[in-house]
Amino acid sequence: MFDYIIIGAGPGGLGLAYRLKTKDNKIGIIENDKWGGTCPNYGCDPTKMMMAVVEAKSRVEQLKGQGISGELNIDWKGLKSRKLNITDPYEKSTFAGLKNAGIETIYGSAAFNDQAELEVEGKTYQAKTYIIATGSRPCLLDIEGKEFLKTSNDFLALEEFPAQISFLGSGPISLELAQIAKAAGSDVTIISRKKARVAHFDEEMGQEFINYLKAQGIKFIEDISVDKVEKVADGFLLTDGTDFEHKTDLVIAGVGRQPNSDKLNLEKVGVETDAKGIKVNEYLQTSNSKIYAMGDVLSKNQPHLTPVSSFEGAYLGENLVKDEPQKIAYPAIPTIIFGTAKLAEVGHLAGEGIHTKTLDLSSWYTYKRINDPLAKLKVALNEKREIVGASTVSSVADEVINLINILIQQKMTLADVEKMIFTYPTVASDLEYFY
Repeated sequence: MFDYIIIGAGPGGLGLAYRLKTKDNKIGIIENDKWGGTCPNYGCDPTKMMMAVVEAKSRVEQLKGQGISGELNIDWKGLKSRKLNITDPYEKSTFAGLKNAGIETIYGSAAFNDQAELEVEGKTYQAKTYIIATGSRPCLLDIEGKEFLKTSNDFLALEEFPAQISFLGSGPISLELAQIAKAAGSDVTIISRKKARVAHFDEEMGQEFINYLKAQGIKFIEDISVDKVEKVADGFLLTDGTDFEHKTDLVIAGVGRQPNSDKLNLEKVGVETDAKGIKVNEYLQTSNSKIYAMGDVLSKNQPHLTPVSSFEGAYLGENLVKDEPQKIAYPAIPTIIFGTAKLAEVGHLAGEGIHTKTLDLSSWYTYKRINDPLAKLKVALNEKREIVGASTVSSVADEVINLINILIQQKMTLADVEKMIFTYPTVASDLEYFY
């Protein structure tokens, strides 16, 4: 009998396992794929390793003719090799870390049985408390020829890069991978069912980002619902049942992700779910009092992001052992789409007593110094003149949004910021001018 069994060894589940591991707790953790989960093996880490090279090339190109000359090219095999060298050892080191900590590792697919026990590869396991942290997987469209669709995982594993790549959907996955594909020399097209926009981001800043990608040579085909993928002699033919036809060498489905909750037999233990995932209360407890859930498998309003999963793991690590646990309280959560220009947002940009202003930062010295072609910020302030939200697009938007997140979390006013001295010229030295 375990004290706790965690189903899923991603960043959130791992963090929770280490927090719960004390001399009095027997911990088991189950994984049916790579130890470490999606982010370090298939998601954030590999793509950002590749994107760093793409960003470096862009930075140089922005300064060509200003003391820099010559041509740079992205080598896909070199890019992939860099990714593998950095991310591949993570699975082995993750497994070793669990073993060294005395956490029992169980490999295989888990499912509950009629006795409310977990079965994994023919063996049965029991625990006083179960935590589901199984994450999510790429969605595939249910259309004719769906067997020809590839996912983001397949993209990262490509041995050779095709001349033409098409992405279905204009979500973050498509928008990031399209930039890598374009930099690697492919002709890239993004096909969206509606007008291309960046969901869950400010519309104005999102449109600036889309326009930037178009200027970089990424093509957008809008208001098209592809309903068939057909293998033809020289690639694939995409059609919509009317007069739309589009030929390509590779089709990537970038239409989001779905929760890994459907194979756990949750109905046998009375755990309620909906189309978005597992339903939990304010303590991350499911409708079964012995079972908790966290991370991307949840049906929740918060973004499905690795830092959010880690936050939930830290919360459960503290509260599962308390006699009187506290409700989870999420802070402001920044979101971002990476690229040569990045789109980032945090907080809220609308509401009673809130006003916004949009700043063109391209002429500010911080951005002129690096010759950033696009730099804009929309910032929201409340009646106390505290920043409560922001959306920004630039090559350093990741740095800007994290600093603004601190301002929001600490409820800092202009007077508070003016008490500090920052290095110049940096994004931090611009903060006082956002108020």
